[in-house]
Amino acid sequence: MHRREFITGTVAFCCTASFLSLEGCTGYKSVTADRTEGKLSVKKSDITDSPFVIVKSSGLNAPVLLKKENADTYTSVLMLCTHKQCELKPQGSILYCPCHGSEFSHEGKVLKEPADKDLVQYKTSADNNYIHIHLQ
Repeated sequence: MHRREFITGTVAFCCTASFLSLEGCTGYKSVTADRTEGKLSVKKSDITDSPFVIVKSSGLNAPVLLKKENADTYTSVLMLCTHKQCELKPQGSILYCPCHGSEFSHEGKVLKEPADKDLVQYKTSADNNYIHIHLQ
């Protein structure tokens, strides 16, 4: 194999791997919700394709991961690392801290240090059309 073929093949492989990695992250739908009366409200229709929705709001330090447990039960955690307050990134089946490598489950439990405290969890409730994340 010539040098040019090697470089071309390596670049093609890296581009494909990067694309597939980004593709895996798109399983997390992102929505924006307004904060009213101490809660965020997300349409139930926003969480039909995937059991996860990342909820963003201008009044929060980080997004909230909303998870559908079953037909009427939801959980939510603030995506802010308890170690040094860095915003977490979804990565496969975990929430990963890009600052120092802490890892958390989708339920907010510490899986890997240096963080030693679980994520902030919020109470959730639902009506016919919306899931409410209670921030207080």
